[in-house]
Amino acid sequence: MKVLIVDNTDQSLLALKKTFYNGPCQTAYVDNGKHALKALSQHKFDVIISVLNLGKISGLEILKAISLKYPSMIRVAITNDNESESRLNAQARNISHNTFALPLNIGHIHQTISALADNNKAITKDHIIKTVAKVKTLPSPPKVYLQLNAIIEDSNTDSEKISEIISQDPALAAKVLQFSNSSLMNQGKPINNITEAITRMGLETLCCIVMTAELFSYEPDIPDFSLIKEQLHCLSTARFAASMVKIELKRDTLLAGLLHDIGKVVLFEMDAKLTNKYFQYRVKNANNNVLENKIFGTDHNHVGGYLLHMWSFSYHLIEAVVMHHRPEKLLKRSFGIAQAVYLADVLLREQQPDVKFIEHFKLENVLEALEKRAAKLRQ
Repeated sequence: MKVLIVDNTDQSLLALKKTFYNGPCQTAYVDNGKHALKALSQHKFDVIISVLNLGKISGLEILKAISLKYPSMIRVAITNDNESESRLNAQARNISHNTFALPLNIGHIHQTISALADNNKAITKDHIIKTVAKVKTLPSPPKVYLQLNAIIEDSNTDSEKISEIISQDPALAAKVLQFSNSSLMNQGKPINNITEAITRMGLETLCCIVMTAELFSYEPDIPDFSLIKEQLHCLSTARFAASMVKIELKRDTLLAGLLHDIGKVVLFEMDAKLTNKYFQYRVKNANNNVLENKIFGTDHNHVGGYLLHMWSFSYHLIEAVVMHHRPEKLLKRSFGIAQAVYLADVLLREQQPDVKFIEHFKLENVLEALEKRAAKLRQ
C-alpha cells in the first residue's frame, strides 16, 4: 500500500508519518498542497491523507481533484472539530471515504486505513473499473438524500423545511409519493403531499424512499428486470436489516440496505447481449453471483462497491455491499451492518441462511420469527 500524507507547516501529522514509515506501507510525506500535486503527478498512490488547511491550495481542493483524476484512490481528511470550520468539515466528509478529527488516535487511524486498503483492492481491479466505464448512463449520487441526512439532527428542522427540499425536484417528489402510496409502504388512505408522508411514515422511512427514488431515477430498458420490484426489495431490506441492529447503527444499516444491490443496474447496462444471456440462465430468488462472474467477469457486489467508492461513501457501507453474498467473510466480526443486510436479503428472497452464520451468531432461536417477519414484508 502506497500512502501520501499531506500536512501543513504545523506538522500535525508528523506522528502519523512516523507510524506509517515504521509499518509495511510505502509512505511519502509533504507539507503543502503544491508538493502534494507534484508527488501525485510523479507517483501512483493508493491512499491520500490530508489536513484541510494547506494555505493557497486547500486540502479540500486536492481531495476533489483526486476524486476526478484518480477515482480509485482512498481519500482521508483530517478535520479540526471547531465551530468555525464546521462547514468545511461537512464538505470534507462529502468528498472523503473517512475523516478523523484532531487530536489524532494514531493507532486507530493506522488500523482503519489498513483495513480500507484491503477492501479497496477488491473493488478497484481493472476489470471492475472497465465494466463501470462501459456503462453510458450511471446512477447519480443521491444528492437530495445526502442533503436531508445532513440536516436530520438539526432540532430546528421541521416537516415543511424537508418538504421544501424534496419539492425542489418535481420528478423526485412525484416518485417519492408513488413509493409512499405503494402497498408495501402505505396501508391506509392515499398520501397526497410530502408533508403528509413525513407525518404518516416518519422521517427515516421517508429518507429511505428519497434515496431509492434518486438512485433509480432513470429507467433503464433491461428485459426481464423489474426496476420497481428491485426498488421495493431494497426498501424492505433496509427496514428489515435496520430492525436487527443497535440503535446507533440503524441509520447506516438503512443506507447499506438501500444500496446493497445498486451494482445490478450498472452490470445489466454494460452489454445487452451478455445481459440477455444472464437472464436466460439465472435462477429467480437465488444467489447468482457465480453466474454473474462467469458471464460478466465480475458481480453486482463489487461493481456496487466501486460505485459507492466513486461517490465517496464510507468503507463500512461499501463492505456491507461487497459482502452481502459472502456470509463466511462476515463471521470475523460482531453482528452489525453487513451481517444484518446479508440476513435481511436472504430471508426476503426466501433463501436459507448459511448454517455456520446462524450458529456463529446464535440465531437458532429467533430464526423462525425472522422468517415470519420477512414473509409479512414480502406481501
